[in-house]
Amino acid sequence: MSTLSKAQLARLAQQLQQLWQQASELDRQPAAGKPQHWFDSALFSVHSPYLADYVAQSQRHLAHLTEQGQQLSAAARQRLTERLQQQIEALLRAFVNSPVRQKHAKTLKQRSKAVVQQLSASSQQLYQQLSDYQQFESRLQDMLRLATQDQSQEGTTKQLQLQARLGRCRRAIDEVEQQIQQLESGKS
Repeated sequence: MSTLSKAQLARLAQQLQQLWQQASELDRQPAAGKPQHWFDSALFSVHSPYLADYVAQSQRHLAHLTEQGQQLSAAARQRLTERLQQQIEALLRAFVNSPVRQKHAKTLKQRSKAVVQQLSASSQQLYQQLSDYQQFESRLQDMLRLATQDQSQEGTTKQLQLQARLGRCRRAIDEVEQQIQQLESGKS
């Protein structure tokens, strides 16, 4: 075989076996966040959240190269050897970067939890503000009813002032209700 010797193929097989063991161990660890594909589809045809699946594909390429290498053309052997080399390099980088990836996923999970807590607190604040405004609106309506009984000039002035305050209060209630609606539609 002109591209790789039998000794080189044996070393690759041993290296892939070690990578498979490492991948299996890494795959058993709980995944933080939503699992994603590890590699570009141009390099691996596998789409999996598990590294062992990618190593298994490289092992299949190596087995094909080992078993069928003599029947393949030199160009085909060269392409398969280069693909195998690229896959192994990518797998090695993935193992080196997996702690970083896990840390990043954990950080993202913590950030999303903080955002959810903030939204929840914001939602509670808005509902509390809405309740306060509605209580204020009720008090203003009661004051307005009392003011309508007073037929004097002062009573009329007071009625106009209370109606203006009631109008501002109702606008504030509408604004808070819109904020609540926007917040809740953003959660969905």
